[in-house]
Amino acid sequence: MHLTAILAVWLGMYFPGLDLVLGVLYIIFVWKEGQHSSLLLNNPKIIIFVAVIWQAPGTILALSVLTGLDTLVDFAYYFVFMLELWLTPVLPLISVIPTFTILDKPFYYYCFFILVPLLAVVYCLPAFKCKPEKC
Repeated sequence: MHLTAILAVWLGMYFPGLDLVLGVLYIIFVWKEGQHSSLLLNNPKIIIFVAVIWQAPGTILALSVLTGLDTLVDFAYYFVFMLELWLTPVLPLISVIPTFTILDKPFYYYCFFILVPLLAVVYCLPAFKCKPEKC
């Protein structure tokens, strides 16, 4: 789903507003997938494991930038770009945030690091929120 969402949002950017709709739909689909997983698996530990594995690429990139490990390799300046690519399905939603800076960086820069765990939470939350009989 993630790869097709990247393609859909990229194509949606050619039509004003469609990328925002697709970004919201992506979050809704992630939530629904979490509900479906909670019905099938009925084990919150497995659902958390799935979310961690799903967001592992983004987590690795975000942690490497935040801890400074990205400076150990020559292509480190691509890490933030790769993180943006990983977050492409929700990137249009970041564009509606007002622009301001914190510590000489634009606020959307910090949103990249917040969105990786937030997407995992959106996936996991239905498993903890609703009983399998009621989802």
